[in-house]
Amino acid sequence: MVEIKEVSRKNLNEFIDFPFQLYKKSPYWVGELKADTRKLLSPDNAFWTHTENKMFLAYKNGKLSGRIMALVNRTYNDYHKEHLGFFGFFDCVEDKEVSHALFEAAENWLRSRGVNAVRGPANPSSNHVYGLLVDSFDKMPAIMMPYNYAYYAPLIEGEGFAKVKDLLAFERSKNEQFSEKFLKVCARCARQKGISLRRLDLNNIAKEAQIIRDIYNKAWADNWGHVPLSEQEMADMVKELKMVVRPEGTCVLEVDGEPAGFYIAIPNMNHALKELKGSLCNPWRVLKALWAWRHIRDARLIMLGVSPEHRHRGIDLILIKHIIDHGVAIWDKAELSWVLEDNQGIIRGILECGCWQSKRYRLYQKNL
Repeated sequence: MVEIKEVSRKNLNEFIDFPFQLYKKSPYWVGELKADTRKLLSPDNAFWTHTENKMFLAYKNGKLSGRIMALVNRTYNDYHKEHLGFFGFFDCVEDKEVSHALFEAAENWLRSRGVNAVRGPANPSSNHVYGLLVDSFDKMPAIMMPYNYAYYAPLIEGEGFAKVKDLLAFERSKNEQFSEKFLKVCARCARQKGISLRRLDLNNIAKEAQIIRDIYNKAWADNWGHVPLSEQEMADMVKELKMVVRPEGTCVLEVDGEPAGFYIAIPNMNHALKELKGSLCNPWRVLKALWAWRHIRDARLIMLGVSPEHRHRGIDLILIKHIIDHGVAIWDKAELSWVLEDNQGIIRGILECGCWQSKRYRLYQKNL
């Protein structure tokens, strides 16, 4: 009843197109530009220099009904001293037979690569689109965050997967208030000598990207599931973001002239992508997307980091207050995502500054 086919260059378009068919009637799901997905999946992408994958399509009664990718990230396994595989790009009709066939194919391929457990969804890593939405299905996702139907979780859990970690998203509008405690602590931290803040120099983005990568890799080094960004991966990310990053969504905090922390927030481009439906080929859709782009009133804080040697000085609080004072005030509201559910220190600070938890994403794992 269900036929599984490996994805090759000949049927790659089916793999890329399938979610646009599956979510055609969804008012919330937003697809990336198909050309961008094709670039991400291209063997020329820097990510695949240390990762191998196999993609599968499922057909039931001859009709395309699902897709999945299995991958082994050597950088992740070397860094964490594990033998872990991942699944990602999982999309499926509400049919246990189809999802079982997809996971069976992915798991068999992963076993052949010697891994002893599989985690996901990762599309294709924690530095990309990560996790499965498990609540708040009546909201559009922020840029570079996943959206999926509610039935995905039961399908995944039905294959023997269990929660390994949740990722949280928080929101704040410009109308919320800081707590008195937050303001007092932040003011005290800001009085420290040698602290200064500046915007990213977008005219010298290559140099700035190196600063961001250095702080990011050090700040996240001990975080669960983190994979360091290589220079080429950072360069690829800069190419993707440089067209949408605005100065008011960036900040580098320096201590005595040396970079110590940063943040990057970007407009929620999903409003424009929703109109494009994966392609730039339709002039009318392009015009509607341009109109949506000009009227974006929300943003997503996608990266924030503080060098380990400057922790416990409240630099993270200064950065959070800065993005609210000078970014959220412009965009009206913003999403901060994602945060590990057990990172209680940063969560307390986020809540004290007037944010509320808005969405939850889940990583699943299964022993093989």
